[in-house]
Amino acid sequence: MIVRKLLFAFSVATLLLPANFAQPFESKNKDIKSASRAVEAVPFTVGERLEYEVSWSSFLVAGELVLEIKERRNIDGVDAYHVSAEAQSVGLVNLTILKVKDVYNSFINATTLQPFRAEKNSRRGKKREQGAMTLDQQGGKATLEDGKQIAIPQGTYDLASLLYAIRTIDLKGNKPQRFTLIEDGKLYDLSVEIEGREKLTTRIGKYNIVRVATKAVSSRNKDPYQLRIFLTDDAERLPVLITAEPAWGQVRVELTNATGTKKR
Repeated sequence: MIVRKLLFAFSVATLLLPANFAQPFESKNKDIKSASRAVEAVPFTVGERLEYEVSWSSFLVAGELVLEIKERRNIDGVDAYHVSAEAQSVGLVNLTILKVKDVYNSFINATTLQPFRAEKNSRRGKKREQGAMTLDQQGGKATLEDGKQIAIPQGTYDLASLLYAIRTIDLKGNKPQRFTLIEDGKLYDLSVEIEGREKLTTRIGKYNIVRVATKAVSSRNKDPYQLRIFLTDDAERLPVLITAEPAWGQVRVELTNATGTKKR
């Protein structure tokens, strides 16, 4: 159980709770032919680097998370963003409990903001795992590194691209917005819902934010982990804080440094 708890904390609470704790299930959206959403303005740009500290339970700093938009270039004939998410354990957790380092790379179509290729390199203790997959959004299939194919709805995201997709949601809408996540060859339906607006003070500033709830659609408990993402209520939509409160202890992922953003 301790391993599962740590995997959650270091794989970015974001969006990653369903993948690490929920029982996998087949997406109910397989028959959806088009789930693409128009994005009026992209809230991020090349060179953006967001650095976070991850605290868990009694560990003041248990891990670090870095989200980065590395480049935009033509990849396999597609105008694409290359984004990455890197999470690792630090301090006493790294030395005494479990050494974790997960690196996710995603290649996102700059027009649709949907991924067409994803790569993962993971180290958890002595266990190492790496892999890649291609996502044919129009054709409705994902091809894993071993050649296995999985039917997917258009608008399916890997972990890294999902973080950026959530930043493009309609912040004025009242209806929950659905996403499909693919992780380790399994599909998860997620519901993303605007809960409200408030003022938030963090270590690096004061913000007007929009509080967003992310939930697994199939969960028997409607909100077992209370996963919340706090986005700035402006054109950047920076995720300045991610929190979760599972039964085994609070997880807090707080932005500590932001460089290369649109306003800076």
